[in-house]
Amino acid sequence: MLQFSPLSRASTLLVTVGAVLLLSLPGPAAAQATRVETQQVEETPRIETLRLTGSVSAPRTSLLSTAEAGQVAALHVDLGDQVRQGERLLTLDIREAEIERQRAQANIAQARAERDDAQRRLNEANQLSAQQNIAASEQRQRQTTLAAAEATLDAQQAELALWELRLSRHEVTAPFDAFITRRESQPGEWVTPGDTLMTLVDVTSLRLDFSVPFSAYAQMDNATLDIRLEGDPQWYTARTQTRVPQDASSRQFLLRAEPTDTLTMLPGMAVEGRLRLEGDIGPSVPRGALIRRPDGSVSVWLARQEDDAWRAYEQRVEIGSGHDGNVAILDGIEVGDRVIVVGNERLEEGQSVSLIDD
Repeated sequence: MLQFSPLSRASTLLVTVGAVLLLSLPGPAAAQATRVETQQVEETPRIETLRLTGSVSAPRTSLLSTAEAGQVAALHVDLGDQVRQGERLLTLDIREAEIERQRAQANIAQARAERDDAQRRLNEANQLSAQQNIAASEQRQRQTTLAAAEATLDAQQAELALWELRLSRHEVTAPFDAFITRRESQPGEWVTPGDTLMTLVDVTSLRLDFSVPFSAYAQMDNATLDIRLEGDPQWYTARTQTRVPQDASSRQFLLRAEPTDTLTMLPGMAVEGRLRLEGDIGPSVPRGALIRRPDGSVSVWLARQEDDAWRAYEQRVEIGSGHDGNVAILDGIEVGDRVIVVGNERLEEGQSVSLIDD
């Protein structure tokens, strides 16, 4: 008969108790289910967001010149001034043109006197002709003289109108409401037609210009645009005005827009844009449901019901563009799948889960 020491009996007892405890511990499948929140995958429009860079431009910019050569007599505005349409900006020396206008007036007076004298002589000839005291040739001569005098008067009146027009061109006025952004002339300077005297910019209806890839052209009908000005953290909505094809080699087109809000802008300011393009309809998931692996792959956890129990299974997916916290799924899941959006940080394949939303 075998004999056991007290120490051997104690060791055997510990081993037996340990084995019993190990057999009684629940395995992974029998562990308490992890509570998770899920969302059923639905079809939604796939929104692609393009980041754009652009600038603020003015619809009207005018490089003012003069129609007459002359010396600058006075400048009535300075750099940075805001002017109204028709406001006087610059005046040329008008003394020579004024003398020519006065000469034209004197010539008109002389031509009018000669015309009146020719008319009087013709009237006398007509009276004498009735009495047969003047030759018909003399009467015709006086008619010709009157016609020449009237033509001379018309020419002198046209000459006066020309000098009055030239006098008016000695003043440069604002063609529209604007700011003076450049001034390139000084009093006493001689200027000629074609010289840029100053630059006016209309800042009352500024627009936003962006260069957009041609690949987005066909999707522009339902596109929406948000803009953010340089130095301003807030985004604003903008309304597209027109699309202008550019040089084909650039493979881009010009998108012109205007903000729907009243913003403080100046021409040349940089502006950032977010162009949202609505594409095909397909499944999407919240961004928080995505699990990004070190190897660059992306997956989601799906909750699937098996024998009245929910279990978690990892599924690799191919993702597309994101919008408003959702990401389009191009491949890997289907509409109707239940994706885990909360509690997916430390799941294991086949792990039992409890749905918060059940």
